[in-house]
Amino acid sequence: MLIKGYKKELIIVKSLGSDYIDEAYLILKPDLPSGIAKEDIVKEANRIVHEYDTGQRKKRRTFSPVSFSIGALLSGALTAFLCLIL
Repeated sequence: MLIKGYKKELIIVKSLGSDYIDEAYLILKPDLPSGIAKEDIVKEANRIVHEYDTGQRKKRRTFSPVSFSIGALLSGALTAFLCLIL
């Protein structure tokens, strides 16, 4: 499929120091703020590559119905206990 007139901004990160990866390609979002400096984009690209390389990505906790139920039961038990004491 050939698309004419379509342009994406691309950052190529070379010399990663990896035994397995030679270079990385990062595609910029089309709706970047107008006042953003190239240095800021390069810093962000380096941060992303570093997080991937070191495995220090932010991990989100997933919702667990079991954890929620245990928390609700313990909260209820604590509330009942405090009501009996007071």
